[in-house]
Amino acid sequence: MKRKVFSSIAFCLMAAFVFTSCNQKYPGYKRTSDGLYYRFYKHNTSEQQPNQTDFLKLDMACYLADSLYYDWSEMQSEVFVQLGEPHFKGDLQSALAMMRVGDSASFYIKADSIAIHYYEQNPDSVGLGPDDMLRYEVKLLEVQTQDEFKEGIERMRELNMQKSRETLETYVKENGIDVSPDESGIYIIPIEKGKGRCPEKGEKVELDFEASLLNGQQIGSTFGSDEKFSFVLGEGYVIPGWEKIVPKMHLGERVKAIIPCEMAYGEHSVQGIPSYANLVYDIKLLKITTVEEQQHQAELAVKKQRDDSEKAFWDYLIEHKIGNHTETGLYYDKFVMREGEVPQKGMTARITFDAKYLDGTPLGSSEQLGGHYDVVLGQGAVLRGLEEGIGLMRVGEKARFVLPYTLAYGEKPYGNIPAFSNLVFDVELLELLPATETVDNK
Repeated sequence: MKRKVFSSIAFCLMAAFVFTSCNQKYPGYKRTSDGLYYRFYKHNTSEQQPNQTDFLKLDMACYLADSLYYDWSEMQSEVFVQLGEPHFKGDLQSALAMMRVGDSASFYIKADSIAIHYYEQNPDSVGLGPDDMLRYEVKLLEVQTQDEFKEGIERMRELNMQKSRETLETYVKENGIDVSPDESGIYIIPIEKGKGRCPEKGEKVELDFEASLLNGQQIGSTFGSDEKFSFVLGEGYVIPGWEKIVPKMHLGERVKAIIPCEMAYGEHSVQGIPSYANLVYDIKLLKITTVEEQQHQAELAVKKQRDDSEKAFWDYLIEHKIGNHTETGLYYDKFVMREGEVPQKGMTARITFDAKYLDGTPLGSSEQLGGHYDVVLGQGAVLRGLEEGIGLMRVGEKARFVLPYTLAYGEKPYGNIPAFSNLVFDVELLELLPATETVDNK
């Protein structure tokens, strides 16, 4: 399991716990009625237990057997979690609700429940069994009320912003920058004049840029590279500073821009850029694409994607020598033929299937759904091409169906499935059931 810092974890202050004095499973530990194993190394009974919504400053390490999963003491920043409702009986939240400032304790908690409720993972997929327990070593360092925590965050934010402004002022003074900042605090220094027009909202711009911190550390550049940076003005794709600078530039113009942190990434740390960082950009405007030109390019791209999809479909049929087809364009090949029952509308077809793209990349299978899959015919609950294919089969038959994108997910992306995706289904019709005998797919 990966390390995760919970910004708003729910912890519950339980009204009462039923404790046993000892247990044989974990010597030295006690057990609550909810199945939480605990052991206090230090118990500060003079302090009050935290209340719901309080923020807890913690040092915490997590182990599975003797393997360390994470240790918050190694982090450079302080870690706070908020007390609220537990996710399950014997949860970590209930454990922390038992503690007081100055306490240090150890807890054993069911690993599979943590995987499910905290990480939304199938325990089997990460190698956790029903008997696996996570051991948490915890120190409660400080408790703050919700208001105190918010006030502390705001004070820290203001302090960091003030330091950032002072750093920018020092940079401007030491580098002899004599231009005035614009209304947003950005300094724009001309390097090369441009001869073209300025771009407008909705137009796509292509640029060369070099970015660095005030100390000169470079954090990115496209100069000398074949790949240029492009975005559409007004869509909020880039930092606010760029939305202020680029509309003022003429085609071909090059400028140096000094951007205060609030017009860059602010309090966020992004890909090597520290929080509250002022940035220096060298920007050259290379190209402007109008809204109409963008639309035309998009239409050409869609046409190419459609043409490529249709060519790949026919190439696959020729390579695999599949010629049987229906009027809708569904192509198929039966591997096993039987004289069994024919599917009818309203029946439930129990099938196995293996789905993939034309290049063989897996898409999904009935094996992932418990071994088989039930399809109620005539309800449109599955892909049009798959349902049509099942209707061509008899009980006991095996077939391969090649679905053109028009009988699959169509011309638009569907989740992770790209637009214009042709699909291949290998299907076996196991049996036909009346609708009343349908078994839910799980």
